[in-house]
Amino acid sequence: MEDKRYFAVVSGSLEKHAAAELERFDARILQEIPRGLSFSCSQESLYRILYEARLIQRVLMPILHFPCHSIKYLHQQALKNIDWPALFSLRQSFGIDCNVSNSFTRHSLYAGQVLKDAICDSFRERCGERPSFTNKEPDILFNLHIHENKVTIALDILGQSMHKRGYRKASVEAPLQETLAAAMLYLTGWSAEEPLWDPMCGSGTILAEALMLACRIPAGYLRDHRRLQLMPEHDEALWQRLVSQANGQIRDIPKGLIKGSDINAQAVEAARENLSCLPHGSRVELRAQRIESYADNFSGTVICNPPYGVRLNSPDDVANLYHALGDFLKQHCKGSTAYILCGSKELIPALRLRAHWAKSLKNGDLDTKLAKIVIR
Repeated sequence: MEDKRYFAVVSGSLEKHAAAELERFDARILQEIPRGLSFSCSQESLYRILYEARLIQRVLMPILHFPCHSIKYLHQQALKNIDWPALFSLRQSFGIDCNVSNSFTRHSLYAGQVLKDAICDSFRERCGERPSFTNKEPDILFNLHIHENKVTIALDILGQSMHKRGYRKASVEAPLQETLAAAMLYLTGWSAEEPLWDPMCGSGTILAEALMLACRIPAGYLRDHRRLQLMPEHDEALWQRLVSQANGQIRDIPKGLIKGSDINAQAVEAARENLSCLPHGSRVELRAQRIESYADNFSGTVICNPPYGVRLNSPDDVANLYHALGDFLKQHCKGSTAYILCGSKELIPALRLRAHWAKSLKNGDLDTKLAKIVIR
């Protein structure tokens, strides 16, 4: 079968890294835009991306693209040019994810309502009744994107965000998103050849992503892929073969290769529960511990996401925390390389250690910096 075109939704600042990941799955990048990548690939490569990619948020399959200057025209084109009953049945529910910018309408909810009406009208004309609509776990999810009066209607192939790995059973306040943790590990270049420690591990997102990387656990190992069967031309035999191949690569790791600690004992227990969902999760060593109480020297890769100040009392508290982290690294991590996700570039000097580099990463709406520090 010939290659088909798709669109990958990615977090801001990860476009270049996500493009490199897609190319490793033999995809061809057609266009890179903020928070998105247009690409083409074979069905086999697509299935591998859906099951194994760590940096992608969603994969969309475009159905219709057209210039549009009015709500009425949007309804007309969606009704006339898409055979909706061929995409899903009356027995299945559908939902719409919509985003609008610089266009004839500023109201994404209204635009989504118009598309919903077009879909329902199409079913009434052809089937005499309409399917049910819901945005709470629909059987099939469509994406409506309107930018500068250009409309793209697409099928969200998995119908859910791919950052949802399935291991987050317990959490703490403001957990790190899985794709961001995976990106941090990607930027470190860590290859599971040396120990890795997160001394501020929270509920363990970085640790879980490190475990999946080290054990070669596919990103989609725990994810629900039932909606994939609704994709046009879905090949279940090919999908099952590729899933089996990927799962066959899972391996064990030495105990202690990955370890985490946190001042908050409840966070450590949440990390333990989350890691227990993954193969070999018991191999990760966890401890409730203040960094100030650590008396030994750790040599390897240190990676962490310290608090940004949102839950601390004052800017001085943030500075003191970063001072303490910098002192800990200098005194107890000689021979290590540390990667610290700082809440802003202004916080890097508070570590009082020279950063080898600092790379921008979006954490939600925050412009954070991942600082690399080589500790002699």
